Amino acid sequence: MRRILITKTAIYLTILLLLSAAVCGCVSESGGASGGTGSGSGGTGGSGSSGGSGSSGISDGSGTAADTNPDRNGNAGATGGKGGAVGTDQNGGTTADIGAIIIERSGVIKKHAFAITRDNIICENIISPSILKDDGLYPMIDFEMSLITISPNHETPMHLLKGTSESMFILSGNADMLINGRFMTAEPGNLVHVPKNTPMIVRNGGRSDLKYLSITYPPYSPENEILDSDSEFNKLRADSEDATAIIVSEVTPEVFFKDVTVANLINPKIIKDYNQNYSIGCGIAYITIPEGSQTEPHIVEGTTEVDHILKGKGEFAVNSRIMAFDEGDTLYIQSGAHQSITNTGDGDLVYLSITCPPYDPGVDSSVKSK
Repeated sequence: MRRILITKTAIYLTILLLLSAAVCGCVSESGGASGGTGSGSGGTGGSGSSGGSGSSGISDGSGTAADTNPDRNGNAGATGGKGGAVGTDQNGGTTADIGAIIIERSGVIKKHAFAITRDNIICENIISPSILKDDGLYPMIDFEMSLITISPNHETPMHLLKGTSESMFILSGNADMLINGRFMTAEPGNLVHVPKNTPMIVRNGGRSDLKYLSITYPPYSPENEILDSDSEFNKLRADSEDATAIIVSEVTPEVFFKDVTVANLINPKIIKDYNQNYSIGCGIAYITIPEGSQTEPHIVEGTTEVDHILKGKGEFAVNSRIMAFDEGDTLYIQSGAHQSITNTGDGDLVYLSITCPPYDPGVDSSVKSK
């Protein structure tokens, strides 16, 4: 089960509330402290827990909850662990007022991606509208991001995503792909965009795991994953006869905040330059913050940002709160939040930033003020 980080002040307050409730004999058997603020949540896989949800109080949603998010074959996922805290914070504001959460790498649940290769292809659902809803948050994105791992000498079955495009950012290993009858190879750092309804196989022919981030727009749904054995496959394939994948390998980064660089990998404008018939509703960029540097405090109106940390560690200040993050974590920053990210580690801080709707410099306060 994923965990949502809260500020240190909130943690101390939580301890005090629980100790106080225990002394007063007010701690319920379900694990929630009555008389507090906010409500306990079981996190991903449904609120509450099999041991009973907390009735009130800032709770970790302790206990186990059945994960109701199906895997890529429509099967129920694994049982989750502890959840995060939702409700009101120590300053009286709602979670939405905080403006951001951190999804820890250690809290993401692993699931089998395809039933016919259950032990060889693993999908870790990091963020999606349904995941945010399960964590008690209002979803402001229209895509899903997962980490896919394929074991050596294994491959996905031939399949297509009905009405859904997929962008794959290769983290490690080489991806040998058959996309609508065309052979392609992608290396670490490449982004591969596969248009909707396009048949594909992704194979790992190497000696180590192939890992990539899968960003699906609209969000992935098991009902929209069509195998070549399905009757609908050939009709959809005929509709995408000329479609092929786009591999983005070399992009010249642009200086955005002082020495912070941004390399725009794909967005609606870029994709139209490849093919006028392709579309995407989000933007994906590769951002580098040098050691000791940071982004300027700014507000982006109308655009929600999801940052997956590829390398390094840091802190980000959002709406007067400071939260720390590490490599592998994912930041969810809501539209309109006042934000700044600082590199607190050694070497570069590098992350993949997905914006929905696509980032527009015209609505960025730091750009407009220049």
